Amino acid sequence: MVSQPPPTEVGFILERLEASNRVAELEAEVAQLKDALARRQQIGVATGLLAQRFSISPDRAWSLLVRLSQNGHVKVRDIAEALIKAHCGVVGPAEAKIIGAVEIYLPDGVRLIAAQRDGNQPASPS
Repeated sequence: MVSQPPPTEVGFILERLEASNRVAELEAEVAQLKDALARRQQIGVATGLLAQRFSISPDRAWSLLVRLSQNGHVKVRDIAEALIKAHCGVVGPAEAKIIGAVEIYLPDGVRLIAAQRDGNQPASPS
């Protein structure tokens, strides 16, 4: 016969396993909330950039961002990230693709990123 540990040891081990699982769940939730907070801040910055770029209210800028997201089938957070990077002069292939995908829903000649003061467009999406 195999000897089994006393019930108190088994209970203690089960409690420890449950506690470890709960800690892992909470750590994952905290990481997810931190990510959501950072993305929310990015979306707020992008909304401000659009409001300034087009001289519109933040509410209208948010509506524009949502509409571009829906029409272009691109996540709001991805558009926000691309706008911020483009504003900072960092337009890689991924950002160019996103900006190009949503700019087609703007009126002719209207661009998400304004021309620089010297008249040159920042690395334009092609």
